[in-house]
Amino acid sequence: MVGVTAAGALGYFRAVAVDFDGTLADGAVASETLAALTDARARGIRIILVTGRIVQELRTAFADVEDHVDALVAENGAVLVTSLGVRRLAAPVDRAVSWELAARNVVHRRGQVLIACSAADEPVALEVVRGLGHDCRLVRNRDQLMILPAGVTKGTGLLEALADLGLSQHNTLGIGDAENDHSLMEVCEVGVAVANAVEAIRAHADVTLDLPDGQGVVDLLRGPILAGRTHVHPRRWQITLGIDDNGDAVTVPASQLNIAVCGGTGTGKSYLTGLMCEQLVRYGYGVVVIDPEGDHIGLGDLHNVLVTGGRDRRLAGPGEIVHLLRNVTVVVDLSHLDPAHQGKYLAGLPAEIEAQRAATGLPQWVVVDEAHAPLGRAGSSLNVFNPAAKGYLLVTWRPEEFANQVPAALDAVIALCSPQPSKHLVDLTAAVADMPRAQIARMLDGPTGRAVLAWRALAHQAVAFTLGARSTPHLRHEHKYEFSGVDRDHRFFFRTDNDTLTGAVAANLGELEDELIRCERGVFRHHCPRRDFSHWVTGVFHDGPLAAELAAAEAQLSARSPAAIVEQVRLALVAALQARPSSSA
Repeated sequence: MVGVTAAGALGYFRAVAVDFDGTLADGAVASETLAALTDARARGIRIILVTGRIVQELRTAFADVEDHVDALVAENGAVLVTSLGVRRLAAPVDRAVSWELAARNVVHRRGQVLIACSAADEPVALEVVRGLGHDCRLVRNRDQLMILPAGVTKGTGLLEALADLGLSQHNTLGIGDAENDHSLMEVCEVGVAVANAVEAIRAHADVTLDLPDGQGVVDLLRGPILAGRTHVHPRRWQITLGIDDNGDAVTVPASQLNIAVCGGTGTGKSYLTGLMCEQLVRYGYGVVVIDPEGDHIGLGDLHNVLVTGGRDRRLAGPGEIVHLLRNVTVVVDLSHLDPAHQGKYLAGLPAEIEAQRAATGLPQWVVVDEAHAPLGRAGSSLNVFNPAAKGYLLVTWRPEEFANQVPAALDAVIALCSPQPSKHLVDLTAAVADMPRAQIARMLDGPTGRAVLAWRALAHQAVAFTLGARSTPHLRHEHKYEFSGVDRDHRFFFRTDNDTLTGAVAANLGELEDELIRCERGVFRHHCPRRDFSHWVTGVFHDGPLAAELAAAEAQLSARSPAAIVEQVRLALVAALQARPSSSA
């Protein structure tokens, strides 16, 4: 593969994965298409050709293919060709299949892995594979049929190519036209169909181009999506924040926007931030969390999340963190540092992160808790804050301290409700929602566990909702707490709504909080009407104020309360536990 030096600023996307037959070309590749590929690569975009063709057959049709792409995924995802050489991504289909096809006079060709034949021979091919008992899949590509090892798709092959290039599927556009391009488009952040695509692909695509094959590819490579002037937010990449009063999911896109999470102390900002990060990690986005108070170390329970710093872990340097971000999400716990040393550390980290994002697109998200400090009017990170790059999640209880350019760069605000929302919170939310201030103030005047989403793309349509449930522990100001446990006779044993033990047990308030975050709704329907949580806190920890808060939340719930009320009570109970300045356990 021929290397090309990047020139100029890039948008969100770093790679384009394109099918060959019917997409890049209808026959020979046009000179205009080759010129567009060259221009894109000169800007730093990696081009990956993903085809069902056997490598040698492709080279016959496109002799200098490797001069125009950065990687080649052939045989429908079974073979990868890069500057490192040719690599089979699966074992070849058993030769017994070839012998049996030949015995039945089926004309076919063998690649390094797959067997190719006419789609008209599909009934015979299926009978052969079943008769031999081999674990194969048959894939159609218009008038062609491919016999492949189970689990091999264009999507799996593309992921291997991106890994070799050090890039992410979430910074990749995928373009196709035929049945075997479904997996290619599904893996990519945005799936694109050329105008001549089969109907199933057009229906599946996030974007359908106006022009066919190579002309459509040229239009995309030189158009506003790749340049970053237009943002596409597919339905399959959405973060669920909670449920509205109608029981419908409230979501925001998982990429290409800037979000602020704002609210008073103890209203659930860190909880909601963790809820969002959990989903981003599971989708495979890269995330770095700058965590001054140790609120987010529970994310370390997730696969591919590394926590650095804090009381018991060495704090990696900025250069180390950037290196780690090529492969994992990193939570940077600064809770063991005093404000002066935090400021010194943060003087170098943001610049390193932004340089990495400019080069590779990773991480897609930069989460900054207590963001009013580094992004305030005299903040140390303002000089590297690049809102056009998108992917900032800023968490603060003092939005009025943001520098002027920060609110203007926000695409969405998620404001946490409280009985007396601050003037500054109302002002910011109303400005982003483009709604009357008085209306927003009424929406924000509510109980803990509720929030309001304001999104510029949906002006005049702010929505109130109940926060969803998390799956990882949230440790508010973790370094201030002790987590010793009480003896077995004084522990809390959780039961569900049919009065059966769930197997979960809490020996301290931290474990109570963790289980309330993750337990099923039936647990609340069983315990809350009996005031079990508040009675335990009173009897074991003698904490009257906390018990009173828990009892007030428990009183909202009956054994037959709907899901929305259960989730509201869940959040109120968790928030009461998190808001305590110290732990009795």
